[in-house]
Amino acid sequence: MSANGSRRLPTLHGHTLDVSATGLALIVPAIRIGEHYLAGSDRKLYIKLELPNGPVELKATAVRYESLDDDSGYLIGARILEMSDSDRATFEKYVSSQG
Repeated sequence: MSANGSRRLPTLHGHTLDVSATGLALIVPAIRIGEHYLAGSDRKLYIKLELPNGPVELKATAVRYESLDDDSGYLIGARILEMSDSDRATFEKYVSSQG
């Protein structure tokens, strides 16, 4: 437990393959962190995206996943559940610039 009382969540680094206003596709090296599956039922993913116009944090849930053929990891399709209003504005600006 940290001094401010919040607990540090385990992390896994990956990258996005695709983003939309309601979801994203993630490439990650593993489908588990410790004993917990990232795509487990009712599993919440806390995601921090480093975008060109600034970082955003969001909460999502996996709706599907598959192992990549070349053993480079897993593709996770995630639906965005929530993010702050300011992060939503930054995220939507980024998504609209990609189209």
